[in-house]
Parts: sequence; C-alpha cells; structure tokens
Amino acid sequence: MIDHLPAGARVVVRLPSGPGLAKALLGCFERELVAVPLHPRSTDTAVRGIVDRVAASAVLDEHGLHDTGHPAAHPDAEGLAFLMFTSGSTGPQKGVMLSRKAVLGNAAKTAALHGLTPDRPHGTCLPLYHCNALVMSLLGTHLTGAPLVLHGGSDPAGYFAALRAAGARTASIVPALLADLLDVSPEWPEDLEYLITAAAPLTSDLARRFHDRYGPRLRQGYGLTEAMNFSFTTPLLDETAFTRQYLDQHPPVGVALPETELRLVDGEVWVRTPDMMRGYWQDPAATAAALTEDGWLRTGDLGELREGLLVLRGRAGERINRGGEKYHPLDVERTWREAGLGGRFAAVAVAEPTLGHEIGLVATDQPVGAVRAVCENSPLRPASVQFGGFQATSTGKPQRKAMGRSLVALRYAPARYERLLRYASATAHELLRSGVDDAGLRALAGHVDEPAREGEEAVFEALEFMRAHWHRRADPELAEAKARWREQLSTEWPLAGYAELAERLREAHPGAVVSSHLPTITTPDGCPWALGPLLSFLDYPPQEPGGRWHGLARLREAGFAVVGCALLRAGRHDLGGVLWAHTPTSGNRGNE
Repeated sequence: MIDHLPAGARVVVRLPSGPGLAKALLGCFERELVAVPLHPRSTDTAVRGIVDRVAASAVLDEHGLHDTGHPAAHPDAEGLAFLMFTSGSTGPQKGVMLSRKAVLGNAAKTAALHGLTPDRPHGTCLPLYHCNALVMSLLGTHLTGAPLVLHGGSDPAGYFAALRAAGARTASIVPALLADLLDVSPEWPEDLEYLITAAAPLTSDLARRFHDRYGPRLRQGYGLTEAMNFSFTTPLLDETAFTRQYLDQHPPVGVALPETELRLVDGEVWVRTPDMMRGYWQDPAATAAALTEDGWLRTGDLGELREGLLVLRGRAGERINRGGEKYHPLDVERTWREAGLGGRFAAVAVAEPTLGHEIGLVATDQPVGAVRAVCENSPLRPASVQFGGFQATSTGKPQRKAMGRSLVALRYAPARYERLLRYASATAHELLRSGVDDAGLRALAGHVDEPAREGEEAVFEALEFMRAHWHRRADPELAEAKARWREQLSTEWPLAGYAELAERLREAHPGAVVSSHLPTITTPDGCPWALGPLLSFLDYPPQEPGGRWHGLARLREAGFAVVGCALLRAGRHDLGGVLWAHTPTSGNRGNE
C-alpha cells in the first residue's frame, strides 16, 4: 500500500493500537518513510492540521491510504524514522524528530537490558502510537526477533492471560493501568519475570499494593520522547532493596542506560545520549530551549541521586513556590498519603497574589471526610480543594498545570487580621462588661490576652457602630443603618476577599454555582471569628450549619460532577472561603 512512496515521505498514521498499526509502523520503518502516528480518535480537523504542518504525502487510516497532494521531498525529513507529536498539555503541540539511528540505538539498548531474544517473548498493553511501546516494545522485538504480545490496556486480566499463553518473560505497563491490574488482581503468569513501568510517576502507595500481591517483580524506568523514551531503568531488586527503595521512600527511576550521561543543574535533570531527538519540527526556538549547544537535553524534571539511583521530584514547571518555600508535588502527595489519604489525587500549584503559589488538592472519589482529615491534620494543608475534574495524559501522568489553572486561593497579611482580631476583642470585652451575654463575644474576649483598639479600617467603624447600638439591636429604626453597613462592608477588607474569590472562580468555571461560606463563632481552625458578632448584629444571612465540609458533601450528593472550595487565609487563620460546583455535564468531568 505504501510501496510507491519514496524514502523521506511523511505518512500520518491514524489507526487503533494493535497488529494493524504494528504492521503499518514497521512497514514505514522498513521503507524509510517518516511515520507520524496519531491517536486513533484524533479528529479529521486535527489530522488535517498535522498533515499541513509536516507536509505529509499520505494519510493511512482504517479506510486505507489517502494521498494529500504534498510533495514527498522535504529537507528536514532526511534520515528521520518518526515524528512524534507531544500531547500539548503544557503548550502547543511540538513535533519531536526521531532519527532512524537514534531509535535503533535506544531500541537495541533496552532490548539488551531486558534480554529480548527469540525465546523470550515480550508484552505490552500500551498504545503503539506512544514512544514507549513504539521504540522499546515494537522495534525492540523487531530487532531481536522476540515475539511481541499485544493487548489492550482496558482488560488487565486479559493482558495477564495473553502473557501467560505466550510465555512472556517481560512486559510493559504504566501506573494507571497497574492500578487497574491490582483492582482485578489476576494470577501472575508463570514465565513472567517482572513488569516494566514508566511514562508516569509510580507512588509508594501503588508500589506497596503491587508488592503485597506480587512481590518485588517491578522495574520503573524513565525517559522522554525527546530521548527515545528510556534513559534510565531501575535494576531488578531483591525483597530487602525493593522495600527500602520503593516502599519506604519515593520509588526511584534507576540508573542510566549505556552511553547515557546525567547532570543535575539546580535540581533539574539533564540528559545527554547518542539516542537524542534531532529537534522539534520547524521550531528552532523550542529546540534551542530544550537542547544545549553541547547536546544536553533539559528535561524539565526535578531529581536527585539516592544510593546511585535517580529519584524524580516532579516537573520544574509544576513546583509549588509558596512565598519562597518550594515544594515538589510528589513530596506533598507523599505527605498526604502518610496522613491517611488514599486513592488517586494530585497536589498542584494554585496562583495566589501575595505568595505566588498556594497548594491545591485535586481529589477523585475519596470521601469528603478523608480529605477533611488531611486538610486539618497534615503539616501541608491545601488552600484549595477540588473533587472531580482530575486530568491526566493517556498514560496516566497528572496534568498538574492544567488542573492548577482552575483553582484559586487568597491570603491576607496576618498582621492586619491580628489587628482586627484585637480590635474586635476589645469591643467584646466592653460589651461583656456592660452585661451582654453572647457566645461570639465570649469567644473573642477569651482569645486575645491584650486586646487593643487602634486602626482606621472601615470594619473598625462598623465595630464601633455595633458597640454603640448593641442594646438596640432589635430596634427597627436601626434597619436602614445596618443595611448601609452590610453594603459597604461587602466591598471592604476583609469581606471583599470572598467576592474576589467568587469572581475568579466564575472566570475559571463559567456557569458554576458559587457561594461564600463564612465562619460563625469560630473559624475552621478553632480560632474565634473576628467578625462573627458584627455580622450577626448586622443581620447577615445565617451560615449553613456544618461549614465547608458539610457544604461540599451536600453538593456531591446533589450530583455535581466537580465541586470545590477556595480558602481565604490570614497567616495561620482559616477564614472560610467560597464553595463552587459545576453542573454534571460530560464537559465538566475531566478525564478521571
């Protein structure tokens, strides 16, 4: 079908993963064509866009081969084997140019590392239009004559059955599919020595679940499409070493492949190898940003060495910089798991005007109570929480930047709020001495040792109004004055913060249901709420009993697909915030 195309012609391939795609990709490789594999659900519009970008001569899909009218010759295509387009989750899609020499070099190294030979079958449940399965599994078995077991990732029990039937000795998987496998927990295939996991971070929690069922028969690897996918692989460890490296600490991604060099520059992983991309298709600026003049690839991943093994700490662009304190999402997630949170979740950076970033938590189907326990007990408390809308690549890698963009948080200077707290406490002391008995006033009076009365905030004037007229609080003649104060304070510090959060949430989630949840007598962290008595005096609408957690549970029970809360903080003080919810449509559900 492709025999008439000359070497160097670009062929866009849109086929479902399986034997047909394997045959097409190997056919292009043997004919020295440049295959451009796309996701089988790529739209016709997306395919046309890629065809025009690479001047593809043909498109190969389930309906056959289609000429496009573009000429086969192109100076940038000489010597290429594949053009792999990135997902575009962190910006516009980039076409990674992989030469024949580079893919053959990496395929040979990974095949030797895992002992692929004609009598040692290898299996994969990963899609062949991704670099992992394409280079190591497809080309690695093709080079060595090892039988290749192809199976879809949606049926983990069937995958293990196929590996058992073929006598596979090694097999590939990714963490998202590993979790599905453990949910089914089929019997281990007799001849299978270990599974190779890559493409997304492996957590200690998932490694422990695997170990509890199957033992230490797992090897994690790491690499980027720009370096043919695999640059590092962890050795096969015994029980003791596996427990120490995978379960007691964050799992490592291993040691470098032969001829691969590692450099850590300000914590960022740099890699240099002969198996390197040529660059990004017709994008010299992006190429220069990724590759140094002396051949180092800036991966954008943060890492460190532990006992000679590379350990990743997340993406540099995903690092949370909270007022100069830098946190890696994987470390934050490990802290939350240690605090008792299970299941699938992500720590993300949330833009915050004062600190730069706050910490956000995107959960999936965990109970509200489990997330509440982490938020109240973990040393790293999230300032924004979302249930639902978890976004990940097709290999299960969390899209943290995309998720973080939909969350908001706001922080006030602690000194300013402490001053308000002292002023409110002084007001409470005076009213209590005049014979008033009120729970909110008692809480304020008992919290501050040396209450003070200074400052020129509008809210201080409102407190003076309350002090002067408390004994007339039920007087209907005060209704108009109270209404004026309610209107003014809604646009003044600190109440303006709730309106700001609500507005930012409406921009991030058009059509969302948004409502403020202010404290009543005490704040969620147990401190007295400085404005509790004042808002009660001004006849603010009463707050829903139970606070944010009751509200989140109620919204989830109402059937909303995505619900969340954005917090307003003043230093250590939790001042409530804003609840929000999406209507339960498919467009709101992310790709959990």
